[in-house]
Amino acid sequence: MDFTELVQQIFTICIIPLLGILTKFLVDFIKVKSEEILGKVDNDLADKYIKMLTETITDCVIATNQTYVNSLKEQGKFDLEAQKVAFEMTCNSVLTILSDDAKEYLTNVFGDLEEYIRNKIEVSVNENRLVIKE
Repeated sequence: MDFTELVQQIFTICIIPLLGILTKFLVDFIKVKSEEILGKVDNDLADKYIKMLTETITDCVIATNQTYVNSLKEQGKFDLEAQKVAFEMTCNSVLTILSDDAKEYLTNVFGDLEEYIRNKIEVSVNENRLVIKE
C-alpha cells in the first residue's frame, strides 16, 4: 500500500462523511437564519399595519367628534340614533382610509376586520371620553 492509496482511503473513510455532516449543518443554519429573517419581516409588517390601524381609528374618532358629535351635543340632539350614525361614520372612514393591502393583511391577522375595527372604535371613544372628563 503506497502513500496515495492511504490518503485516498483516509479521504474516503473520514472526509466524505464529514462533508455530509457539514452540509447538513449548513443547510440547517441557513434554514434557521431564513426563518428568523422572515419572522422579523412579518413582525415588522404586522407592527406597521397594526400601528396604522390604531392611528387611523383614533384619528377618525377625533374627526367624527369634531365634525359631527360636538355640534349635535351643543344643540342637545346627540341621542341614541345620532350615536349610531357617528359610529357608522367613523367605521366607514376607517375602512375608506385603509389601503387594500392593509385590509387584506389585517384580515389575515384578526379574522373579522370590521368587527375588530368596531371594537377598537368603542375603546377609542371611551378613552376619548376619559380624556375629555379629566
